[in-house]
Amino acid sequence: MPTCIIADPEVPEPGHRNYTCPLCFISLRRQASCSHSWQAHDPVVATDDDKIAECCRGFGADVVMTSESCRNGTERCNEALQKLGKQYDVVVNIQGDEPLIEPEIIDGIVKALQAAPDAVFSTAVTSLKPEDAFDPNRVKCAVDNHGYAIYFSRGLIPFNKSGKVNPQFPYLLHLGIQSFDSKFLKIYPELPPTPLQMEEDLEQLKVLENGYKMKVIKVDHESHGVDVPDDVDKTERYMREHNLH
Repeated sequence: MPTCIIADPEVPEPGHRNYTCPLCFISLRRQASCSHSWQAHDPVVATDDDKIAECCRGFGADVVMTSESCRNGTERCNEALQKLGKQYDVVVNIQGDEPLIEPEIIDGIVKALQAAPDAVFSTAVTSLKPEDAFDPNRVKCAVDNHGYAIYFSRGLIPFNKSGKVNPQFPYLLHLGIQSFDSKFLKIYPELPPTPLQMEEDLEQLKVLENGYKMKVIKVDHESHGVDVPDDVDKTERYMREHNLH
């Protein structure tokens, strides 16, 4: 199953442009360690930012320039796929705000999509830390008994009547990685924005609101998402402590 991996770096806040690109490059380098249970081809960075592109090329990454009209990473992946002009069965999107995703997770979501012919999308979740329960930058996920996504939210889900975190409940944190059936990826930009998607500002919700299925795998992963500038120091410290380069 030929697979294309696309890293989608977000433009960081002013004064922090030097952070995002190297983290994105780390994502691409780490994916090279994936198992050979599937064929990965042409790992690229997709961006509409010239400074990010220049920085990524300086680190040896292949870059596909996309238009500023892309409303989210999924649309950016589709445009990059069209520009590559090659046929792939699966496209993996590694978001620039999750640079330390383990290669095994990439392998896992691709296998999950392969094993679920009724799904067009797959992603990963891990246990939510209590301190992240009410952080809108940490997206939460609810999953059904068959491993399919029910909902994603920036708020805590489920939310109980007490309004407090239940330490006994296994809340789930969505990780910034997903894989798509390439045929569906071409359809996604043609679907109009949906109410829940716009309210939460979460592109995955447009998939669910249109009745498509999304497979979810649970992994043991200590998330180090880079959502705000303060997260950069935490991530770099973790990398030094674990000898990650």
